[in-house]
Amino acid sequence: MIIFVTLMRKIFLATLSGLFLAFSWPEIGMFPLIFFAFIPLLVLENQTKNGKQVFWHSFLAFFIFNAVTTYWIYHATLFGAIAAFLINATLMATAFYLFHRIKRGTNNRIGNIAFVVLWIAMEYFHLNWELSWPWLTLGNVFANYPSLVQWYEFTGFLGGSFWVLSLNLLGFQIIQAEKKQKAILFSLLILVLPMCVSNHLFLDFKNPINETTRVVIAQPNINPYTDKFNVGYEKQLDDFMDLVKPYLNQETKLLIGPETALLEGIWENKIEATYSISEFRKLQNEFPNLNIIVGASTYKIFENGEKKTKTAREIRNENIFYDAYNSAIFIPDSGKVKVYHKTKLVPGVEKMPFPKLLDKFAEFATSLGGISGSLGSENKTNLFLIGSKKIKPLICYESIYGDLKSDESDIIAVITNDGWWKNTAGYQQHFAYTRLRAIEKRRTIIRSANTGVSGVINPKGEVLEKTNWNEAICISTEVRKNETTTFYSLYGDFIGRLSTFFSAIFLIVAFVKGKLKK
Repeated sequence: MIIFVTLMRKIFLATLSGLFLAFSWPEIGMFPLIFFAFIPLLVLENQTKNGKQVFWHSFLAFFIFNAVTTYWIYHATLFGAIAAFLINATLMATAFYLFHRIKRGTNNRIGNIAFVVLWIAMEYFHLNWELSWPWLTLGNVFANYPSLVQWYEFTGFLGGSFWVLSLNLLGFQIIQAEKKQKAILFSLLILVLPMCVSNHLFLDFKNPINETTRVVIAQPNINPYTDKFNVGYEKQLDDFMDLVKPYLNQETKLLIGPETALLEGIWENKIEATYSISEFRKLQNEFPNLNIIVGASTYKIFENGEKKTKTAREIRNENIFYDAYNSAIFIPDSGKVKVYHKTKLVPGVEKMPFPKLLDKFAEFATSLGGISGSLGSENKTNLFLIGSKKIKPLICYESIYGDLKSDESDIIAVITNDGWWKNTAGYQQHFAYTRLRAIEKRRTIIRSANTGVSGVINPKGEVLEKTNWNEAICISTEVRKNETTTFYSLYGDFIGRLSTFFSAIFLIVAFVKGKLKK
């Protein structure tokens, strides 16, 4: 009976942590819950000597966290949703388990530091490996409250993770401490000081550049399940033109349309000859100052002697190779069309992870009529130029990454299709995360979504204009550029790199001490 009660208590603590984490998340609950969400798990770990139990109880907590916050993935793919829940929960539980082992193998002080750095090292790893899915990086939790985290311009969102983990650790120590007064005062300092710094940065920030650009942001609102791929590309392009024309005038410098707005299969080798580009050139005849950014699926044939990429595909039995891309097409008011290829590809959807292991599976899929291989991601173009203004394009999933080296840009343009997730927290979270990118880079961000949410975000992360879900509409607005280079733009995810370094040291120390004890 005692064993059963103890087990149920541990399950309760794990479940409590999972629910606190989940219901602190943007569009799900209230962010203050994040500051003590790990405390039940830390209590559980402190009372458990069995490492396997620590792993499985923490896995339960993190599975709940993932399932509640990203449940909406199942609208696009049930298998992908289950895989995401399991893989993410496993990574998080592994970090927690390693913290437990280091703490038991060394001492509480080293263990407490290991708790913070191991988790951030895990998040940094999750930003960069084949199955990258950083949606639940802890620093994202403040996405709807940018006034609290203006210091992300120095630390990036991993700084937010450090803040969250430190406060949870301090909260746990308050519970354990005999003399609680000092611990409480120190916790309040760590809680309040970053907020005060953020408030100062928020009030003090001024955009140093007054130059503006007239922009039209289009939201066509085409249902990807019922209409997007069942209507001819000419008809969809005509509808797009009918939507945007009333918002254009001779002062409009930029028109931006969402990811895969063009359904025509566009071959980059003959891009000017395609129907869609020709129609946009006609639009530019009416509005000579107009530059256009629009999403499309593009393809490029490799010429004879040209080096093929790892993602090159062969047209069956013709010895002709090509690459397929998720692209942003830039049609300038004068000069040649340029194409940017999405670099951060969605695992399992846009790229085959671990190709050496899974290429045989891809070949099997091809034999059944499927498409083998990943999308290409190599680029010759990373910025679009409109006069003296440099526009950095980001396509969908790329906007949840902070360290994308867009510091040379003046404005960031995000194009996406969030309709796959239907009217859920998914598209709202995706928009909210973009506010953190604006702070990290101190750039204005213009965002065109196929349906909700399109909008404009200033360098402080404030939403200046936004659309609603399920409406076909355009925003016509003036956008300011900014040339300030932030510390984070220069040094990227340095907190992740430092945490990885210290995690490796702690693991080595714990391993050596374990061997010496034996």
